[in-house]
Amino acid sequence: MKKVIQLLLLVVIGLLVYWIYAQIDTNVKAEDQIKEREGVVIEKAKVIRELMQAYKDSSKDKKFTTNWDTIIEFAKNGVIVEKSEIYDENNLDNRAKLDSIRKVNKLWKNEKVVEVPVREKILKHAGYKTDEEINELRYIPFSNKKEFQLDTVTYVMGTYKSHIMRCHAPYVHFINTEEYNQQFWNMLESKFEYFIANSEASDQMKKMKADGLKQAIQKIEDKEDPSKKVAKYYIGTNVPIAMDIEFFGVTFGSLEENSDKGSWEDGRLE
Repeated sequence: MKKVIQLLLLVVIGLLVYWIYAQIDTNVKAEDQIKEREGVVIEKAKVIRELMQAYKDSSKDKKFTTNWDTIIEFAKNGVIVEKSEIYDENNLDNRAKLDSIRKVNKLWKNEKVVEVPVREKILKHAGYKTDEEINELRYIPFSNKKEFQLDTVTYVMGTYKSHIMRCHAPYVHFINTEEYNQQFWNMLESKFEYFIANSEASDQMKKMKADGLKQAIQKIEDKEDPSKKVAKYYIGTNVPIAMDIEFFGVTFGSLEENSDKGSWEDGRLE
């Protein structure tokens, strides 16, 4: 009987050791996947940011766009205008040449203008060479064709205006939440606590902290249309961003914070 009990204890201990190992192994694999996939998404978001900046610089109104069809068309057929000095203005010998040229043509500019295809300047070195590869730019990696979320706004400070953008990929779209569900929520919990701790201690933030992550990001009934569900909290005033599960992710640019030196204007633009 004693030997039977000892044998059972060994089996239980063995199962416990295996369970602990399996938990550790799962956590490590989840962490590796999150880190790897986040890295891939970040690299793609960097290309998108560079592409959107080039579009803004080349557009007549100097604004970003949230229209993915427009961005893809620019990526395929757009050009970037590059300018450089023909003569060094600081060189004394060149000054004489420039004075001579400008006497003949007062409108002459000391610059060389070259148009470089966007494909060559931005996309080729990033691995986007064919039309098919460029068409895939809009999609978040590992997301089953979910698009990067784009937002734009005009920032106003006195008479100064600047058009800024936000490119966002929610974690829930590219992390395997079925296989690593608990690890995914642990990560969001950590990011939620960091966000609350590093935000202004407003009444809204205090309510969100009291609610906790899962309650804070839940959908509630829309007061204007009870058939719809909306986020319980929004971050920002004039350009509110829903504080839901998609709030957490990889983001370039920011529309979440206001500034005491300016104000948001125009809301979401295209």
